Amino acid sequence: MDLAVWALAFTLLPWPERRKAAAWERLQGGLEPEDPDLREAEGAGRLRPALEAEAAARGARLALPGQADADRLLALLPYPLALWVRGSLPPAGAAVAMVGSRRATAAGRDRARRWARALTEAGVGVVSGLARGIDGAAHLGALEAGPTWGILGSGLDHPYPPEHAGLMDRIAASGGGVITPFPPAAPPRAWHFPRRNVLLAAWTQGVLVVEGRYASGSLVTARLALDLGRDLWVCPGAPENPAYEGPNRLLREGAARPCLGPGDIIEDLSFDVNFLTNHP
Repeated sequence: MDLAVWALAFTLLPWPERRKAAAWERLQGGLEPEDPDLREAEGAGRLRPALEAEAAARGARLALPGQADADRLLALLPYPLALWVRGSLPPAGAAVAMVGSRRATAAGRDRARRWARALTEAGVGVVSGLARGIDGAAHLGALEAGPTWGILGSGLDHPYPPEHAGLMDRIAASGGGVITPFPPAAPPRAWHFPRRNVLLAAWTQGVLVVEGRYASGSLVTARLALDLGRDLWVCPGAPENPAYEGPNRLLREGAARPCLGPGDIIEDLSFDVNFLTNHP
């Protein structure tokens, strides 16, 4: 199906808070001027049966405005869209987005995996972007304890990175879900990922930056979280280590809270758990 008609812009959903407007302004900086995803599709209602058939052929479904489970997520966004979903949508309860460098250190990947497992065990949903590095480690750690949710920057026909196709299958089978706002044929594009990042920030109570340079996609997600009034946690690190440039700068600016373990996040989310002493 033509990429220009996929968006299903049924209605312009409300996004009243000033912070949301600021996030949308920030997001627009990462979009191509002729982005077809932002154009209202005339007669989009007529496309619905065809698009639902496309989703079903891929073992997925469409989540659209007007559906109860989708509206709680779509109402948080500044633009209308259709979601292509393998598995389930992110939970209505507490959830945290874990993000970080694609070229993560071994220590960062290990930390992301352990902390994601501990958060999942505590009942906090772990959401990430299915990228290499920190994202992949977070998904794998969460899967050791339960479901996780991944947001793609491409269509379902183009898993990105390609080696995470198997991870996507595991996530969908775990009770979690793989979600994308892009139609199945959409390849990964640079301007897709800022749109993916705003979903990570909007659909969670907060964002944890495990590692990342100051000028990186992880820091875009962090800024979007602040725009939306979400919590922002970072893992501080040695100032000589470029992997912690982003977290350290955010701490210096007073924009983020230091996170020394999953217990900090759970405490901030008002969870009462005692087992975290065993998950340093």
